[in-house]
Amino acid sequence: MKQAERSADTRRRLLEAAVEVFAQDGFRNATIERICRRARANIAAAHYHFGDKQGLYTAVFEYAEQQRVQQELGVPEDGNHTPPEERLRAYVTGFLSRLLDPQRPAWMARLLARELIEPTPALDRLVSRRMRSNHEQLSAIIRELVGPAASDNAIRLCTLSVISQCVFYRNSAAIVARLYPELVPVTEVPRITDHVIEFSLAAIRGLRDASRDAEERHVS
Repeated sequence: MKQAERSADTRRRLLEAAVEVFAQDGFRNATIERICRRARANIAAAHYHFGDKQGLYTAVFEYAEQQRVQQELGVPEDGNHTPPEERLRAYVTGFLSRLLDPQRPAWMARLLARELIEPTPALDRLVSRRMRSNHEQLSAIIRELVGPAASDNAIRLCTLSVISQCVFYRNSAAIVARLYPELVPVTEVPRITDHVIEFSLAAIRGLRDASRDAEERHVS
């Protein structure tokens, strides 16, 4: 194996080991020493490739981002030709499919859970680089459904409500399966999607009608 290939292999092993250690221990408790032992690499190699623990942690989140992008399903973007109801369904279907994918590495969820408990600058980067654009995409769909009379705060809360429904089935899958043995979230993506869409559209239409009534009363 050539030197460049050995270096790339060492970097890969360090990154894969760091993913598991950070997911298990969190950033503050993880150590370069443990990561290197797991990767069968020396500390000098870790410093060479990543600088320090923060640099390695940043690289881990970039790796997670690459994995997430590879999993993403397309959502129709053409608002002029695709009805917003269809775009909402595509968004929810894609989001739930990723969240409940049984092949999704467990370390992804553990890594994010750790970050939510003890936030680091990595969470700021994740929000700015990925989550904000996803929220804006969903907010645009919901605004089209609710109508121009809705306030920014109403759109924001609707967006968070749709996302919360989806995330619940990922974070509480073990509880749901125990409460309702016949409802195992990872095997019920289509049924859960149908419910989230039906429930959300009913609420959104109610808000739209209420906004229209309020606007008509104001005009009259």
